[in-house]
Amino acid sequence: MTTVTKTTTTTTTELVAVLDNSVEELIVAFNEAKAAIKEAEAKKAAAEAQIRELLGGSDVGMIDGVERIRVQHRNMTKVDRELLKTAFPEAHEATQIVSSYTVLQTK
Repeated sequence: MTTVTKTTTTTTTELVAVLDNSVEELIVAFNEAKAAIKEAEAKKAAAEAQIRELLGGSDVGMIDGVERIRVQHRNMTKVDRELLKTAFPEAHEATQIVSSYTVLQTK
């Protein structure tokens, strides 16, 4: 692997790795895995929608006298960040946390 520094006119510097053709197989595998996850999530959502429809308003679903599914009721507490920003701008500013992270973007 060779590393090359690339500088653009907007004063952004990127490190560019020159990879050999064997990496193409990994990129294809990565893209296929992402597609499989997306497909599985869609199947899960469709099955959940059908199950919820079949349950109607019931909390428990039974098959042959055996409980097979249960709707669990939970609560989630969130902060309305837009309201906080509008009503208490100093508190909004004081409580912000910036996290940096990276993602792989394939082409």
